[in-house]
Amino acid sequence: MSFTPPTTFADGTICTSAALEGNFEALRVYLHGGIVPGDIENAKWIDTRHVQPPSFEPFAGVQHGITGHQGGNNSGLIRLTFCTKYLSGQGRTSSQAFHPIPGTAITVDTRRASTAVFHYWWEVEGGPDESTAGGQESTDTDRQVWIAPYVNDPASAYNLRNHAQEVANVQSVANMWRTGAPLGPNIPYTIAGAYQSRDGVLVYSAPNGRSTFGLATHSQLDRAAVVNWGVAIETFYL
Repeated sequence: MSFTPPTTFADGTICTSAALEGNFEALRVYLHGGIVPGDIENAKWIDTRHVQPPSFEPFAGVQHGITGHQGGNNSGLIRLTFCTKYLSGQGRTSSQAFHPIPGTAITVDTRRASTAVFHYWWEVEGGPDESTAGGQESTDTDRQVWIAPYVNDPASAYNLRNHAQEVANVQSVANMWRTGAPLGPNIPYTIAGAYQSRDGVLVYSAPNGRSTFGLATHSQLDRAAVVNWGVAIETFYL
C-alpha cells in the first residue's frame, strides 16, 4: 500500500514538532518494511546526472565520494626501502622509539567524522646484524625488527604496538656471508629465518579533517630491507 502520513496539515493549522516527528517515524517504518512492489514505479527514476562522481587525487591514489574515501599505494616492482636501528634507539632494548617507513603513508581529508579501515602488508628481510654496541640485545639471533601502523604521528605506533609484527635477525649470523667470490649470503633468507611476509588491518574512528595513516618501525637491527609493501585506506562517513 502507498504511504499515508498520520498527520496532514491544512492552511492555518499549527505545525508542531511532535506531529512532524510522527510523520517521520511513520515514513521510516514504511521504508523499512511497508513497501510493496506496486508502490515502486516500474521505470528509470534516477538518471546519471543525479549521481555525484567521486573526485580522484592522483598523487595519493585516493578517491573521495559522498560516502567516504577509497584508495591505496604499493611498492610496485620492488621499490626497496629500509628500517634501521639508527633511527629507533641504536638497538637499545630500553628504547621505545618508532620511525616511519618511507613511502607507506596515506593522507585523507574527511569532511566529517568517519570510520577508517587501514589495510597494509609488507615483506621484510632482516639483518644480518652482529654489532657489539652497548645496550643492545646481547644475543644477535634474538634481535628483531617490528612494524606497526600509526595514525598522524609515527611515534604513536608505540601505542599501537599490539598490532606490531616482527621479523628476526638471520639465525646463522656468523656463517651468513661468503668471504670470497661470488659475494653474498651463504643461504637464502627464507631458510635463515630472516624473511617474513605480514599483513594487518587497523580500524580507527577518524575525526573531521586530515588524518594520515602509515607504517612505522622499531628495529634492533642495523638494516632490514622492506622489499615489498602495500597500503590501502577506506573511510565511511558515520
